[in-house]
Amino acid sequence: MGMQTDVLAASIAAAQTDASVCATPARIKSVLISYPSGGTVVLKDDGTTKFSFTAPAAAGTVNVLIPGEGILCRTNITATTAASTTIVVCYG
Repeated sequence: MGMQTDVLAASIAAAQTDASVCATPARIKSVLISYPSGGTVVLKDDGTTKFSFTAPAAAGTVNVLIPGEGILCRTNITATTAASTTIVVCYG
């Protein structure tokens, strides 16, 4: 059987720069993004971009499921969100 870990979630408010999602190594499993028209979300591992999303022109919500074991972040996970864009990051 594959790797099993606890899955946790962190909510990040709008207009954040390098907000801490997780201060330890982890894998990004999914990201729920709520956005107005436009805006971006960037998730980084120790300053290296691991995930980036640019919202379309119409407001909405999207749930991005990461396949397999997720995106490995060897040091930590930080998030940068645009104005009025909020996210929930599931990691483990």
